[in-house]
Amino acid sequence: MFSAAVSAQVKPIKIGLTTVLTGDRSLEGEYAINAAKIIQQEINDAGGVLGRPIEIVVEDALGTDVGAVNAYRKLASDPEIVAIIGTDNSNENIAISSTVLEFQIPTTAQGSNPRLRDICNNDNPWLFQLRACEDTLIAALVDYAVNEMGYKRFAIIHDTETNSAAQAQLFAEGLAKYGLEPVVVVPFTTGTKDFSAHIARVQQARPDAIFSGALHMEAAILVQQVRAMGVDLPFFGSNAFADPVTIRLAGESLNGVYSAAGWVPNTPNPIGAALSAKYKELYGEECAKAAAQIYDHVLIITEAIKRAGTADRAAVRDAMNTIYDFDGAITRYDLRTNGDAGRGGLLAQIVDEAPVIIQPIYSPKVFD
Repeated sequence: MFSAAVSAQVKPIKIGLTTVLTGDRSLEGEYAINAAKIIQQEINDAGGVLGRPIEIVVEDALGTDVGAVNAYRKLASDPEIVAIIGTDNSNENIAISSTVLEFQIPTTAQGSNPRLRDICNNDNPWLFQLRACEDTLIAALVDYAVNEMGYKRFAIIHDTETNSAAQAQLFAEGLAKYGLEPVVVVPFTTGTKDFSAHIARVQQARPDAIFSGALHMEAAILVQQVRAMGVDLPFFGSNAFADPVTIRLAGESLNGVYSAAGWVPNTPNPIGAALSAKYKELYGEECAKAAAQIYDHVLIITEAIKRAGTADRAAVRDAMNTIYDFDGAITRYDLRTNGDAGRGGLLAQIVDEAPVIIQPIYSPKVFD
């Protein structure tokens, strides 16, 4: 947790944050905590919320479903915590859903999986997906790869974890709309370090281009090994491939890769640009999605507390559903339904180890 920047005599409004501080995904936690410090100080320097400082309380989710649930339970057991931010992983967001219902605390999810959207919209009134759903992002990537670039023969190589598998399925479904199907689909498990056999299967299928859905670490290792094996095919990746976390891990191997990104540090969004500049000034590196998401989640939670006029959990939850046309660092948000609250992303290509924006991705809010 971080020290409050306004009077210590005023009881703070506590917001919980579950993130990954240990293991292969610990870079996510590093970015998340840095952003939490930034937004906490900004809000407290401006007078806090309802005249009270905010305090962000952090628990390590360990990068596993069980770790995410345990971290959530620990935070939820503190009666002073008004809302909780889930991890940057759809699997873990889905895993905590029943616990969210049990404790009835407004909870924001960072994952972008369509299944998570459906849980938020239909099954859990306390859980809010503050992301553009993957079907919006992947549809834009498929359209660009087929219509703009003219590729027809795609190999799909993907992690079997929930969100990456969904990204691969959405890519295949997007191809089907053009009368195409992948020439090969090659799955791998999270934590894979040697992709030589997987890449050989891709080569044997003789594709025109490759699509991959993966998390940061696996995305970095995969693209490094693809290039090391001399495979110089056009490469289209899920949102992780344009993120500074992956770029930091993979370096120049990512150059040329296309990605449907939720966030890039050189965003044209003025709120995001200001955050990127401050982050780089304070920490000496580019601001990753894992940081920008935390910034936006705290903005939205504190906006709901202001609208509610109280830190009561149920009142804050109800106030969340009144938020729409709300601009954050990443995108514009519409929480009139709990799922798919982010309105878009960016299609980008990595050039000289930095994402270059090709075009914005935007979708209107869909109400059933």
